Amino acid sequence: MGYKYYEGNWSDQRAMAKLQWDRLSYAELEQTRGNFEELADLIQERYGVDQEEAMAQVEDFFSRY
Repeated sequence: MGYKYYEGNWSDQRAMAKLQWDRLSYAELEQTRGNFEELADLIQERYGVDQEEAMAQVEDFFSRY
């Protein structure tokens, strides 16, 4: 399975992601570089949701930008 990345300017979207997922640090968000799977893994870990829910949140977030 190929990795899916946000194709826009991740640096600009990182602040919006921090507002949505405040339990993630800016450094962690920067480290993902907009990689959907890595971001979903962090969300799953910090928010205690399953992988499917975490990925749904990521896809919803990026569908708005």
